[in-house]
Amino acid sequence: MDVPAPAPPLAELPLQELECFSVLVHLLHFGRTAERLGVSQGRVSQLVKRLERRVGAELFHRTSRRVELTELGRGLAEQVVPAFEQLREGYRTARARAATAAPLRLGFQCAVYEPVARTIAGLPEGAVQLVELPWADPFSHLARGEVDLAIVLAPCREPELEVLLRFSRQQVYVAVPAGRPLGGPAGVSAEELAGLPLVEPRGPAPEYWRRANAPRRTPSGRELHYPAGAATVQEGLTIAAATGRGLLLCERSTTYLHRPDLRFLPVPELAASTLEVVQDGRRPHPSTAGLVELLDRNVDRVPVSAGAGTGR
Repeated sequence: MDVPAPAPPLAELPLQELECFSVLVHLLHFGRTAERLGVSQGRVSQLVKRLERRVGAELFHRTSRRVELTELGRGLAEQVVPAFEQLREGYRTARARAATAAPLRLGFQCAVYEPVARTIAGLPEGAVQLVELPWADPFSHLARGEVDLAIVLAPCREPELEVLLRFSRQQVYVAVPAGRPLGGPAGVSAEELAGLPLVEPRGPAPEYWRRANAPRRTPSGRELHYPAGAATVQEGLTIAAATGRGLLLCERSTTYLHRPDLRFLPVPELAASTLEVVQDGRRPHPSTAGLVELLDRNVDRVPVSAGAGTGR
């Protein structure tokens, strides 16, 4: 494709002011323009006045009731508004093409929860490829470069990996066979867990992660027993249903993994679980920052200083 030679640059072309002008032309309302641009209403007024000073005349008639374009403003709008629409469309198209050319491989454990799914659905088609990670192997795929980003159970303390976002603080539940008598109206006490054989994650996860997500003792110090292991949560649920054992999991997982042969009971005394968005800082994907920013708007952020997750 032949690309025309660029025109000589215009001195002090006020792009920010012209963008504000183009939005105000559509909305004819300073408050709504401020909301659209993510700035204060005073900032919109400042940008419009600055542009009018540059042009040398008023572009809008303003009253307490309405905002209207002047004749000069209408002439400027005929040129500027279509130009900005073309710029936006070109930018969106370039982003979409870049995203599908090198999609971000997003690893996840157990399920892609609704806020995460909603975020991904708002991206260009093909921008993200989902990869399910084993329950007890949250970090190996990142370390080997098989995924670019991972949403995993906290905590991550791997020296080469970076925690970009922590979210979804959830109470811990225990899955037990439907017919097994256990607990009361408030759930299961941590002490009752000491008498219940449990299923733990089986895989190459670091010991600190395994102890956080399959705690070895109750708050009072009684030992918890894990005579069985499972590579996936689904496998663990099947073992629990078939053998009378219990499986610890987060509250949200109980809604995604409902089974008629199991009951899900809260364990209020155990520390809550959280999820973390993690990347290998040695191999950052160009779309990571944008995806994390969008996730941050849709999920319930947990301060990074908060305690590590416990259980799923």
